[in-house]
Amino acid sequence: MVKINYTIEPIFKIEFFKITSVKFKEKKEHLEKILQQYPEIPFDNFYSNRNKANFTWELKEIFREEFQLIQARFNTKINLTRAWSVSYEKGQFHVPHNHSSRGYTGIIYLDLKKDSPKTIYIQPWNNEKDQSVLYSPDVKEGQIMIVPQSVMHFTKPNKINFKKRIISFDFDLN
Repeated sequence: MVKINYTIEPIFKIEFFKITSVKFKEKKEHLEKILQQYPEIPFDNFYSNRNKANFTWELKEIFREEFQLIQARFNTKINLTRAWSVSYEKGQFHVPHNHSSRGYTGIIYLDLKKDSPKTIYIQPWNNEKDQSVLYSPDVKEGQIMIVPQSVMHFTKPNKINFKKRIISFDFDLN
């Protein structure tokens, strides 16, 4: 029998960037005051101020260290294009969606309990066994996830009596 050498490795991979915010309690309090100017309204199966909010400058100032880390990771300046909040009461969810075909999106977990639904990302190519691969990173309140805007993602229905709240933001690389 002839011994044949071979390797198996992925052709592609999608990286995500998870940051644990420093001094999150102080930053959260500051951000919550700003969010009072941008009330959320019913939007499909959740509440959001996406169409009314414009607090990108304030967000970048409050999370200055985190945005400096993001810029260092990508080795370039970033252009924060928009930011908004989304809340999920019991039974509410977000259908699969993406934010664009280019750039990056971030999620700051503002109010999150252990049993709150986490964001689930959908692999953008079919798996040969079951046609889909889902990934839900372990995140906690005060953490930030950065992924390409093109990656589809969703949130399952909130099963607990707690209002999960996130800040979502999009940015391009300069």
